Amino acid sequence: MTRSSKRSGEVRVDEWEGEEPFFDVDFARQGSKRGGQVGVFPPRRILSSSETAPVHSSPSSSDCVLFAYENGIWVGSLRGSGSPTLLAWFGFLPSFGLLVAGCYAVYILWRLGAGAVEDPGFALAILFAACLSFSVGISSFSVLFRILIIMPSDFPVIFNRNSGDVWVAVPKMPSFIRIFELNPVRFERHSWASLRPRAYRFLEVTPGVSSARWTYILTLVFGKKDDPKKVVRELNIGFKGWGDDFELLQLWEHIRRYMNDAGPALDQGEKFKTFSTSRLPKFPDEAMAALGRKLSESEAWEITRA
Repeated sequence: MTRSSKRSGEVRVDEWEGEEPFFDVDFARQGSKRGGQVGVFPPRRILSSSETAPVHSSPSSSDCVLFAYENGIWVGSLRGSGSPTLLAWFGFLPSFGLLVAGCYAVYILWRLGAGAVEDPGFALAILFAACLSFSVGISSFSVLFRILIIMPSDFPVIFNRNSGDVWVAVPKMPSFIRIFELNPVRFERHSWASLRPRAYRFLEVTPGVSSARWTYILTLVFGKKDDPKKVVRELNIGFKGWGDDFELLQLWEHIRRYMNDAGPALDQGEKFKTFSTSRLPKFPDEAMAALGRKLSESEAWEITRA
């Protein structure tokens, strides 16, 4: 997906050259099972929700704001920054192949007929192969179907500048065993004050190990209410930055200015994101009621907090 963000201005926050300076990295690693960024990668930029100094001279929504309301905005996550990879879609092929293999094993048993009684070991082996192929094929097909078709196309974050709440949608990986379970989404409410974003850089290898490139991501990191140094949630938002984090910092400055400095929901001339908005999670009524009236693009350019 191409973004129409205004790539102009300059970055006003220095690169961080040390390890994580605030959070308990051991606790973060245990909580995320090393699947997060805190404590796994050294942060590239240290950001803060309470910081008053701008991190970029040219804020931009970078085509990441989905909706704007009187009191808040929806910002898209990495899930909605691009369509599912071709590799994921091709996952259906081996799943279908396993189902075909199971059907073929049943066909062999049927052709054996009474002969299966004369060689029960061979018949049991064929039956086991059929059951294994069917179960693995159906489970993998079900997981892929729920991820690519049923799962929300984005997991946006709601920033409410009136209440200071940040609502996040946390997906649950579909189960291989409960094949009819409709991938539930858990909603969490955190405070803007507990948010300490980070920009990370890591080397991403393309499928087939044909090439590698530096990738940048913007991560929201929330601390526990009673112990701010312990990570309670990590969430990547926006998009992947290829080569630098310039546009990610534009996005963060847009959010920071909106929440702290009564900035607009959309910068002048920018548009709402329309890609990946077809299937979105339904946030709790409490979160939606606090947002107030929904705004048009022209209203989002001008609205400021009274």
